[in-house]
Amino acid sequence: MKTKFDLTKYENMYDSFDGGHNRLHLEEVRNFGIELGKKYAPDKLELIWVAATLHDVGLSIERENHEFHSYEIISADEDLKKAYSPQELEEIYEAVREHRASTGNPQCVVAKIVSDSDKVSNDIKRAFQRAYAWGVKHHPKINHEGQLYRASQHLMLKFGPNGTGSRLYFEESKKKQDETYQPIFDALDRDDYEMMEGFLK
Repeated sequence: MKTKFDLTKYENMYDSFDGGHNRLHLEEVRNFGIELGKKYAPDKLELIWVAATLHDVGLSIERENHEFHSYEIISADEDLKKAYSPQELEEIYEAVREHRASTGNPQCVVAKIVSDSDKVSNDIKRAFQRAYAWGVKHHPKINHEGQLYRASQHLMLKFGPNGTGSRLYFEESKKKQDETYQPIFDALDRDDYEMMEGFLK
């Protein structure tokens, strides 16, 4: 999407982030954000695109509290301030600050759209592979079967009933999330490690 502000330097940051937050994740968040925006905020598509692009740039500092680091980075960008009105900037800032599943509390429609878009995934294998890769990196002593179980359980706790990632604002988001995660939850319920293994291939 053509925007009033050049996003290239921020887009390039995603090339150095982990597999769960790389450029493919960026594209997923932007594309689903635009899909939601066409229905719920057709006059704010550029703001959605910009906020979705900027939402994870704080990972360049650290993962913990990355949403606040993202806000710190973009709120100091004088070129961004010149491109958008104070009201538009506040919508972008809110979307970035409040996107995180565990802590976010988005209020404006742009922020709700970016929050939802960050919580859904385009396919089941990518969602599972992200969770599995995180476990391998942070808990390397757990064996393969244990990693399969840990990844499935993590996704259930986060995206299952009452999980922080299940707090969604749009019907389309809920449908997409159910399609992605329900097979993983079913495999976990049955202790079906063969099915879990299949999510990695």
